[in-house]
Amino acid sequence: RLQGDWSSDVCSSDLGAGKTMLLLELARDLIRRAQRDPSQPIPIVLNLSSWAYKRKPLGQWLLDELVLQYQVPRQVGADWLEAGALLLLLDGLDEVRAEHRQACVRAINAYRQQQGFVPLAVCSRSADYAMLTSKLKLGGAVVIQPLTHEQVDTHLANQGPRLAAARALVTRDPVLRELAQTPLILSLIAQTFDNEAIGPDTTLATAETWRQRLFSSY
Repeated sequence: RLQGDWSSDVCSSDLGAGKTMLLLELARDLIRRAQRDPSQPIPIVLNLSSWAYKRKPLGQWLLDELVLQYQVPRQVGADWLEAGALLLLLDGLDEVRAEHRQACVRAINAYRQQQGFVPLAVCSRSADYAMLTSKLKLGGAVVIQPLTHEQVDTHLANQGPRLAAARALVTRDPVLRELAQTPLILSLIAQTFDNEAIGPDTTLATAETWRQRLFSSY
């Protein structure tokens, strides 16, 4: 969970590491908080990728997205934004076109400064964020770490005999064991090898070969 003033960025170094799921879990918890206490801001989840289409000031883009994504009447959305009634959960900074990411960061910073540091969270892959010279002016960061080998083994073991073969394969194949540290790939492994017999020599040479096999099976 993110704690504090909710002014944070959530970063991960790999595709499928769970940053969007963490953001959605945060949204769920904040919705429950707002339901218990109407004085709390309303969490809104938006994806930054569409900002790059017209690169408007962030406040204008937020209003357009409230109308388009949430069917909020424009005047109501404008009033909410003006009153600071929304808690902004912005996903996909790394999905903004590379040539526009710097400008997107500056737009976020300018909006927060104009609005009195409205609380928000921004998600990005850490590798893409590290390449930016302009940084988000936020109160903190949460970096999602890969699953440990023990966590992977425990997860597969808890599924019982139907994933026994998958568990054995992950144990003996170092490439697959490394990939399984990402929640998305671990989920694909479980679905691909559910109740499937695996031969003693089943291994694939590279990470990309494994990804192709797993996504094809999915």
